[in-house]
Amino acid sequence: MDVEQATKIRIALAEDEPDIRITFVRLLEQLGHQVICAAANGEELIDQCMGEDIDLVFVDLDMPIMDGLAAAEHVVLKGIPVILVSGHPDAEQVVVEQEPVVTRIRKPVTIEALQNAIQQALLSGH
Repeated sequence: MDVEQATKIRIALAEDEPDIRITFVRLLEQLGHQVICAAANGEELIDQCMGEDIDLVFVDLDMPIMDGLAAAEHVVLKGIPVILVSGHPDAEQVVVEQEPVVTRIRKPVTIEALQNAIQQALLSGH
C-alpha cells in the first residue's frame, strides 16, 4: 500500500547557507515533495523561481541582498503561501499575522516541523 500523498507539492526555497539548503532539499524530497527551485537569497528566488509552477515557498529570514520577508512580499502577490525559517532567537518576534507568511519554523529544522508547516500552509488557503 502506497502512503505517498495524492499530489506532490512543488516547492521553492531560499536559503543562503549552501549546507542548510542541501539539507532542506533532502528533507523535503524525503517527505515526497518536489523541490523545483533552490535559491541562495530572496532576489535569486524572485528572479529564478517565480516563473515556475510552485505550490509553496520556504524563505530564510536573514539572507544577503534580499531577506526572507522582502521576498515573501513578492511571492504572496502570486497567491503562493510562504513559510519563514530562521535560526535567530529574535525570529519569535516576527508576528506572522502582520507579515506575508503563513507560519514559521526554527532551525535546526526537523522533518516533523517541515511536515507540520507544509500542512498548515496548505490548509491556510493563503
